[in-house]
Amino acid sequence: MKVDCHNHSLFSPDSSRPPEEGAAVAAEKGFGYLAFTEHMDLGFPNDARPEGEFIFNYLITDEYFRRMEKLQSDMPEISLCAGVEVGYTPEDVPEIMSKLSDYPFGYVINSVHICHGLDCYWKKYWVGYDRRQAYLEYLRCVRESLDAPYRWDAVGHLGYIGRPSPFERKTLVYSDFPEELDDILTVIIRKGKILEANSSVGGCAAEGTLCLPDISIFRRYYELGGRKINFGSDSHRSERTGYNYDIVADALKNIGFDKWTLVKNGKEFTEDI
Repeated sequence: MKVDCHNHSLFSPDSSRPPEEGAAVAAEKGFGYLAFTEHMDLGFPNDARPEGEFIFNYLITDEYFRRMEKLQSDMPEISLCAGVEVGYTPEDVPEIMSKLSDYPFGYVINSVHICHGLDCYWKKYWVGYDRRQAYLEYLRCVRESLDAPYRWDAVGHLGYIGRPSPFERKTLVYSDFPEELDDILTVIIRKGKILEANSSVGGCAAEGTLCLPDISIFRRYYELGGRKINFGSDSHRSERTGYNYDIVADALKNIGFDKWTLVKNGKEFTEDI
């Protein structure tokens, strides 16, 4: 089954498309499962944002779930999930837990966008860091997020730091930080969580990177015994829905993966890749 487990709609502040449009496009492209994972970045540092950057408001409301329920009723040919992408910030964990308890999220991605109080996409994040320092700081934040006490199902876009990286070599590969990555991957496996293959790679695309994390990291994950994976396009526009699905799926099958691990209504199930 073709699946896309990471998508955004107008219930995220950085997307304007209706979920109905995204679902229709996914169905046309032959996808059998589609998860909307709207942003919950409660600790986004809006007061420190560069001039011109939009405010990262929290937009998930009862209307999100009403529209998703109606959409599923109108489109029985595709399995839809009303999920959320949590942007981990340690000081906001209590509020994150409260928000997660407010609504019946069917699937929860745990992502890291903010390190030392700044979005990695902002130029000021990189001030004073060389590549090794900047990437290590990001990995420390990812490792910390794995111990978050709230419910989460998958690790989102591991290697996000490479998307906006100002350095000549952008992609985070396994050989860069094998000890730190082994720790992260081992914890993901031990906790029974899912490792997402995110096809939105930003500046890493010029290096031939297919997904985040890089295929070299998925290879090591498989060697360590990891089998729970899924695919997410991280689309915010409909033309990006399912982006590079076939290419990423083939690369993962070549490693040995043969199943997607999906979540709907909080319950895991698998489908053949």
